[in-house]
This record gives sequence, structure tokens and C-alpha cells, in this order.
Amino acid sequence: MTTSKTLMGLMIVAGGLVFYLYQAQSRETEQNLLITALSAETSAVDALTKVVVSDGEQTFVMQEQPSGWTLNEGFYVRMDSLSDWIQALKNARLMEAKTANPDNFPSLSLTEDDLRVRLYQKQQLVADIILGQTSSTPGARFVRYADQQQSWLASELNDLQSSQETWQLAMIFDVPESQVQAIEWTADETLNLIRDSDQWQLAGETAAGQSIAQGQLVTLAAAISGFRIQDAIASNSPPEPLRQSFVFGLAQGRKITLAVYGHEDEAVIKVSDSAQPERYEHWQFTVPDYKLSTLLMNQSDIFASETENGDQPEADESATGSS
Repeated sequence: MTTSKTLMGLMIVAGGLVFYLYQAQSRETEQNLLITALSAETSAVDALTKVVVSDGEQTFVMQEQPSGWTLNEGFYVRMDSLSDWIQALKNARLMEAKTANPDNFPSLSLTEDDLRVRLYQKQQLVADIILGQTSSTPGARFVRYADQQQSWLASELNDLQSSQETWQLAMIFDVPESQVQAIEWTADETLNLIRDSDQWQLAGETAAGQSIAQGQLVTLAAAISGFRIQDAIASNSPPEPLRQSFVFGLAQGRKITLAVYGHEDEAVIKVSDSAQPERYEHWQFTVPDYKLSTLLMNQSDIFASETENGDQPEADESATGSS
């Protein structure tokens, strides 16, 4: 009986010790988080409404809007970059306390003018972090809370960089050519092109006697693959004239429209996407020359010549006299 009570007492003590150690470890883990406000969030970006990243004279203000996150009240943010940043900040852990002497901050890039990120939830500031130089300790970077003098080494942050290219959306679409099922091409006339068993052909009455240069159509269908912009211009009035337009029909009824306006030296592209009808409504874009040349293709370029069809031209009888 005494032995049973002793064993029971030991089990209770052991259970209590395990629970205490678990709680202590949980508290320590939470205390080591760089930003505790993000710890419980499954999607850290969804928990935020504004992110401000500054570095010297450059400031990038990213704010959630109904149509998506915008950059400096202009065009849209690269969400892959924003997600990578916020995920890294969420995962970051404080590793070791370092200097608290402000005289050392310039050499460690820990001043208020160095790389700094501020996170907001419903307009309330929840984190203000200065990201300094990387450390000789593997995977570590110097950091400092902007309102504190104590600096730290923190993990997970070494890959974070800031620039216009980092933050502004450049790739509007990246739809594989194989997913384009139809193209409505309006220029001198309207051509309706459909893909049938990986072969492009004209639909309707215009198809009679016409053979399609398949390579040209593959190039055209690839126009929305890797579709990057150079400049985003806020405007509702593109320059005249409308050169030509393309409606790319995709699976499940989605349609992407690209319209080319203006003369070649000032050409801009207006874009619409049935999946997000209002997203690009007030914008026009310049694109790289190689993409513009595809969108300025002549309609006559898609019709195969007799040679391309494998037909040989008939011999000229006047050139084959009898001997």
C-alpha cells in the first residue's frame, strides 16, 4: 500500500515537472519571437493592412485595397515578395543580445535611416524593426526594435532586400500557351481562331481555303505567357489610334484582353481580365520590344504560303519549250 502511494506520488510529481517544462519551453519560444503579433496567424500577410519599408531616401508604402495591395498609392505590389518578407519576419527568432551602444549602430546599419520595416494591423503599428548587417554567425542578422537601444542577432532574415524591382508588380500574367483555346483578333478585320487537337484554325466563313501558319499562332498564343510590363501609367485615355486587340479565351471561360494603342514609338497596352474585371481598368502599360512586336503582328502573317503547306508551284509552260 505504501509502495503504491509512493509510486502514485512520483507519477504526479513527474507529470507536474513535464507540464512545467513544456509551459516554460512554450514561454521561451514565444519570448524569442522577433514579432509576437504574427505568431498566431496562419497567413501573416492577411493579418496586416499596411507595410512600410524604408531605406535611406527610399520609402515603399504598401497598403491593402479592395482590388489588391498597392505600392505608394499607385500600381500593385508583388505579392510573392511581400509574402516572403512577412513570412520571414514571422519565423524570425532572437538568438543573442548584442550592443546597446548607439555609437555602434552606424557600423552595423542599425540607424533609423537604414533598412526599416513597420507593420500595421487596422492602422495600428504592431512592429517597427530595423534590419542591419548580416553577421558572421551563420544565418544571423543584426536587428533592433526602433524604439529600443538594445540590438540583437536574429534568424531567418538574411535574404530580405528592398528595391523598386522587389516591390512593384511586373509580371501581369504568366499563362502557358497551351492553355489558350481561342483568340479573337481585331485589326483590319476580325479573325476568330480556335485550337483543335493542338492545331490552330480559323472559325466561320473566313476559314474557307485558308491555311494557318501554326508557328505564328503559337507565338501569338504565348503573348500572355511571362507577360511583363516596363511601366504602369495611371490613365483612362490611351493614345490614338487603336492598332489592334486580342481576346484570349482560356479554360473555364476566363478571357484576357490585350489592346494596342498609339504609334509604335509610343505604343501602350490596355489590359482586362474577366477573372478580375476592375483590377487594370485605370491603367495602361508599356512592354518590352519583343512582346510589343508580337502584338503588332500583321494578320496576313498567320496565313501559310503554298510552300509552307507543302505544295510546289506549277512550272511556267512558257519556260519549258520543246526541243
